[in-house]
Amino acid sequence: MKLAKNDKLKYWGYALVHPFDGFFEIRFRNHGSMLIATLLLIAYAVLNCLKFQYTGFVMNMNNIEEMDALSLFVSVISVVVLFTVSNWTVTTLFNGKGKMKDIFIVLCYSLTVLIIGDAIVTFASNFVATEEVMILTSIQMICYVYFAFLVVAGLTTIHEYGFGGSIMSIIMSVAAAAIILFIGILVFTMLERMISFFSSVAEELMRRL
Repeated sequence: MKLAKNDKLKYWGYALVHPFDGFFEIRFRNHGSMLIATLLLIAYAVLNCLKFQYTGFVMNMNNIEEMDALSLFVSVISVVVLFTVSNWTVTTLFNGKGKMKDIFIVLCYSLTVLIIGDAIVTFASNFVATEEVMILTSIQMICYVYFAFLVVAGLTTIHEYGFGGSIMSIIMSVAAAAIILFIGILVFTMLERMISFFSSVAEELMRRL
């Protein structure tokens, strides 16, 4: 039976408060939404661009003149997609039950906590004194810890792992992501050199002709 949009929204919020039950419903009863997950990822990527520029000066150590909004946006999207792929690859080898879609939904739903926390901190940082920065830093830390808890709870549920197995799969996923990234950079570098070589050869031939 196809769920209404408001039911999808309900389980999004439910998973944030009751992650084990919520992600169980999402994984095994198809109560998750790829649309909501994608919108959350885009929102977090946009928020990272805004945070880079509009965080108050008391907390902002970024060089605004060097900001590349497109690169920052793409890097956030890439990290989530890369971890999704690497986690699916690792867990497939070790009998994980979650699909790539489920992993993506767990990660993006969990980002809700960071979106709320970063939005509050970015806005409030423009109105606080140096002595009050510790409060905002504490809010950030709490959000990151809860985000990590949601990710672990979600991946544990959808893959049907124990806690130890889930932590190990995450560590292996990070390692796999690093390997994929290294291979990608290597291939890109080789292609760039090949293109440069053939361009040089073509230019030399044109000169001789």
